[in-house]
Amino acid sequence: MRRLLTLIALVAGTLLPATGAFGTPDAAPDDEHTGVGIRLVDAPVAARDNPRARVYIIDHVAPGTVIGRRIEVSNDTGGNARVAVYAAAADLVDGSFVGLEADTPNELSTWMGVSRPELTLAAGEKANVAVEIDVPADAAPGEQYAVIWAQTTSGAADGNGVTQVSRVGIRVYLSVGPGGEPASNFTIESFVAARSAAGGPMVQAIVHNTGGRALDLSGTLDLTDGPGGLSAGPFPVDLGTTLGIGQTAPVNVELDEQLPNGPWQAEIEITSGLLTESAHATITFPDAAQTGEAVRADPDGHQLWYWAGALVLALALLALVWTRVARPRRIRRARMANTEPELPVTGPLTPAASAVPRRHAR
Repeated sequence: MRRLLTLIALVAGTLLPATGAFGTPDAAPDDEHTGVGIRLVDAPVAARDNPRARVYIIDHVAPGTVIGRRIEVSNDTGGNARVAVYAAAADLVDGSFVGLEADTPNELSTWMGVSRPELTLAAGEKANVAVEIDVPADAAPGEQYAVIWAQTTSGAADGNGVTQVSRVGIRVYLSVGPGGEPASNFTIESFVAARSAAGGPMVQAIVHNTGGRALDLSGTLDLTDGPGGLSAGPFPVDLGTTLGIGQTAPVNVELDEQLPNGPWQAEIEITSGLLTESAHATITFPDAAQTGEAVRADPDGHQLWYWAGALVLALALLALVWTRVARPRRIRRARMANTEPELPVTGPLTPAASAVPRRHAR
């Protein structure tokens, strides 16, 4: 969505940390403390119903636009924490969102700035940091990725010169281009019933990003009509799968080791933000140390009935056309073929030709 001025219409709310928390030099996290955390404070009003936009910075802007967000950095280490806040490059690699090493820059990270690059937080203290993204007027269209990091650095306790770096961050997905935001979309292409390295049953759903934005995938799997009429689930999809534009990757669901091999009716529902797709297939788990065969999924879980109904309707319409048009024409042609044509009349009929002669009585 376009932003012509610095974003001021924002929704504040309590949001989960984007990627977790980490320890600090002065007090490492223990069972009672979570460490240093980071979270997004603001989300655009237009995206307030999108769960991804409440955790990550996600936007579509025209070149020359400036947008702003606020983040919160918190210290739950039990001691003081010295924190550096900065933006750096990220990329989508093998179905994962990956922050690059150290402060590696990319084009997007050079457009970003923070109001407080250095923080010193007492135990239990929180601080807000303003983030501004200034998109140049000549920015090329496309989607780019970055991370806003909160980082602590310390020397090793034994003095051997090894530096310890811990960081936690918030993802940034920024699409640049004229007009409205590119549509998001994806398809579930197939299921693979397999075994994990530990021998437990698992399902891999092959997902293809067919839209114009990156996707963060979550979802559930349900199994029904199993051996003896068993049902199982819902099982959660493993989190962490991120698909770039045009990418294809498996989404994994690990299941209970006691689950029978099947066959099962499997139905999976996968979500990214406000977009949800579902599919179903019949699957059978292989024996240990074997790989299952990929089964083509039925998209949306209801398409089979949809197309069957469409086929019945088409056949009914075809029969109606045959009854009303084609069949009467064929009948008329057949009748005409079996009828002798009348001879032309060229003059008045004679009595012999027009009547049977009468006998005269003697």
